[in-house]
Amino acid sequence: MMCGMEARAKNFEGITLLERSTPRFTQLALWLLLAVALVAGSVPFEVQPGPRQGPATLLSWLPPSLLASSATFWVFRGALWIGAMLWAFNRLLPLSPWLTVVGLTGLWSLHVENATNTNHCFHMANNLLVIYAIWATVEGREIRAAIREKRYWTTPLVPRWVTLGCIAYIGLFHTAAGLSKLYYSGPGWANGISLQLWTHLWGRPWMPTTQVILASRTFTQWLQVGTLVIETAGILAIFPRLRTLIGLATLAFYAGVLLTFDYGFQFNALFTALYLLPVEQWLLRRTGRQRGATLHA
Repeated sequence: MMCGMEARAKNFEGITLLERSTPRFTQLALWLLLAVALVAGSVPFEVQPGPRQGPATLLSWLPPSLLASSATFWVFRGALWIGAMLWAFNRLLPLSPWLTVVGLTGLWSLHVENATNTNHCFHMANNLLVIYAIWATVEGREIRAAIREKRYWTTPLVPRWVTLGCIAYIGLFHTAAGLSKLYYSGPGWANGISLQLWTHLWGRPWMPTTQVILASRTFTQWLQVGTLVIETAGILAIFPRLRTLIGLATLAFYAGVLLTFDYGFQFNALFTALYLLPVEQWLLRRTGRQRGATLHA
């Protein structure tokens, strides 16, 4: 029988948020996130002309001269690169994780503040890194000790709340997208015409998906209805029995978008697959279950 903090941390899956596993899956995910962060760090800095229409990021309060300054850009880019390289080898914990988070958040904020439009290609990676930075802070002493004693890969260092937090965030990320469409446009967003217009203007003309969308409004309308349903249902991924289904449906949505448009959502698709499909269970089964590890997803 559980008691105290462990009992209070018990979640709907029948396990505790403090139950631990070895860092094999977590480290794989972290390396992928850092690789994506460095991709963001390689995007050239451009300032689009014209007045700003309102706050867009956490840096909106800065003077326009700093928001459009290449020096500010290089400060954040340097923080990102230094922090990511140190964190990749688990050095200077927990300083390097937060240096990475500050660098990526600031860097992409500058891109958004100086653009006429943006997409969500790095938002997911940014916020998942925040969760891992919190883990590196809370468990920093144990992680450093395990590294010094050369037992990092076999020690249960990862509380269950880390992975479940990532799953919940990814679900909420997609649900927020669906709800925002309903809030600003209502069910009429799925009228088929808007997607046909976007496809006509920005779709890849040689792709079969583009041609099918432009050929049938009824088919396109059902695609938009499916998008609303899939996105709004994203938060249901917190339930283990629905997680794989939600993951596959969301990946189907991303496949259609990536085939038709050049929107850069491949990173979102990558992490959706990593967390919502049974990758962690497969990895734990393949590497062998260590003491304290859990196969619960």
